[in-house]
Amino acid sequence: MGAAQSGRRAVSLRAVLIGSLGIPLNTYWMTLTYWRFGNDAGTPYPIYYNCVFYLFALAGLNTILRRRKPEWAFSLGELLTIYVMLSVATAWCGVDLLMPLPEAICNAFWFASPGNRWADILWPNLPAWLMVPDLDVIAGFFGGESNPYQKNVLLAWAGPALWWTAIATALMLAYVSLSSIFRRRWADDEKLLFPITVVPLQIAEERHGLSKNKVMWAGFALVSVFQLFATLHGFFPAVPVIPFYFDLGPWIDQFPPWNAYRWKGIGLWPILISLSYLMPLDLGFSLWFFNLFWKAQLIISKQFAWTTNTASGFPYVDMQSLGGLMALLASVLWLDRRYLSQVLRKIIGLRSPLDDANEPISYRGAALGLTAAVGFLLYAFGRAGMAVWLSLGWIATLLLIGLVLTRIRAQLGPPHFEQVSMGPNHLLPALFGSAGISPPGQAMLWLSYPLTMHHAQNPQPWTLETYKLSDAGKMERRRLPWVLVLATAIVVPSLFWAALHVLYNIGARAGADPYASGHARQVPLQLASMLEHPTGADTSLLGAVGVGFVGTVILMFLKLRLYAWPLHPVAFPIASAWVMDSALPAIFIAWSVKAIIMHYGGLRLYRASLPFFLGMILSSSLIGFVRMTIGAILDIDMPFL
Repeated sequence: MGAAQSGRRAVSLRAVLIGSLGIPLNTYWMTLTYWRFGNDAGTPYPIYYNCVFYLFALAGLNTILRRRKPEWAFSLGELLTIYVMLSVATAWCGVDLLMPLPEAICNAFWFASPGNRWADILWPNLPAWLMVPDLDVIAGFFGGESNPYQKNVLLAWAGPALWWTAIATALMLAYVSLSSIFRRRWADDEKLLFPITVVPLQIAEERHGLSKNKVMWAGFALVSVFQLFATLHGFFPAVPVIPFYFDLGPWIDQFPPWNAYRWKGIGLWPILISLSYLMPLDLGFSLWFFNLFWKAQLIISKQFAWTTNTASGFPYVDMQSLGGLMALLASVLWLDRRYLSQVLRKIIGLRSPLDDANEPISYRGAALGLTAAVGFLLYAFGRAGMAVWLSLGWIATLLLIGLVLTRIRAQLGPPHFEQVSMGPNHLLPALFGSAGISPPGQAMLWLSYPLTMHHAQNPQPWTLETYKLSDAGKMERRRLPWVLVLATAIVVPSLFWAALHVLYNIGARAGADPYASGHARQVPLQLASMLEHPTGADTSLLGAVGVGFVGTVILMFLKLRLYAWPLHPVAFPIASAWVMDSALPAIFIAWSVKAIIMHYGGLRLYRASLPFFLGMILSSSLIGFVRMTIGAILDIDMPFL
């Protein structure tokens, strides 16, 4: 008798234990490969190749167990439970989220000098209980060749690690509560497609027969050839490697205005092409169209000298994108207003036709969970010196951006989420002026920057996607929110441990990739700038938000009114992401191929060709993971393809 017939729970104790034990190991692997070689498993892609590897390996093991020890075999729900736990953990400890946090909470002390006067400007306003200010303790962190397992070192890091764990866990409680409120409306009533769930379900469900599909193995073999050359190149540099990324900087950096756009590179990674193939055609077309539109804005602004800083100055691309996201969120909330009114009636005990017995958390429980999470965050941020109104603004901005990205991912599944420079750290000073924020409030605003700097790895979309996977895996929904909260409570201290274990050995300043340190350095740099140069409300930035809002509303109107209107309003804000510049050719290739397939073969040919692209994802994930693990063991750079 197999696991599915044995009565074993899908969200079983053994599945949760395996996921819990796997989180520290996965976190250590991510930390080691990142700081040594700059390889980040928590990429902006909506799935993580390391987690695809884990799921495929477990599915393969399960095939053996079903034949030899069927009573030990995993159910589909157990496989998916482990997968989502490790995926949420990977999201939390990616370089665009918490990977820079251990350095961010101590570099204001390590890099202080008479020249920058951080000791006078920053130190008095920083909450010591969230920081590691002891220079003797952090000397080994930055310099390496030191032992982190000393009493004074462990005690110095333990307090901040626990507080940041509590903050992240409170955020996850808010995420699972919000997704519990919207799950029925978006998954059951509107029947959103959840395109990204195709990948884990095709791997984990035996009925799809993916491992027996010859088309899948053709895609797998194609990418394997590229992987083979890249692996040989790692051992024998004379072996040529097939490039998938082309840096255009040397050709355009000296030629204004063409050097105005922000990410000067072209990426043709197979996994990116494959993920782009999963999204709807109109979104694919709109993404590359609007990316060119944003590039045109930047180039024209540079040509006519309307700006000297296209990264954050006019035409304020990121703030226009934020306005677009606000418009999308407003439209969703307006269309869902009757449903939300019934949810509210259910919460306060009035008669309502909604039945929340099968929801992950009852509506009243979700409201209580959200209230508890917000209450704790208000306490923690208030203890750091942030005013209540500012703390509420920070929480609301982060949760609402995460909510609209959750909706976009569930509906369309674009291959990238980045949305940089539009979190509460940028919006609130523009809205209220930094002069109206107390110095301790400004300090906490920027100390929390690792949580808000990018949204590519925001865990909030994973919560709703987990609830959707529960349908296929027959998973107990009432257990899932607490599994995700548990995963968060494990991964944050695991990240601190892994950072200490790795960086006290090699040193943070010796890291192979500058991005984590670059993100971490923004905390004291931006805070010092804000404290030294207080400003009022920035009408230019707010105007850009308004322009983005109105532009997206117009696009939504045209999409609804004109049957053949080709531009999807969702693409308007997300096509502005820096990483979308490099992804543009891959998205164009995927769109072109899919358009041809749909035109000549329709849905039938699309489904027949889908395994080929899933094979490309599998090859990139499986061989890529093995290559980087070997590279970490042998200290050989094996970049991900």
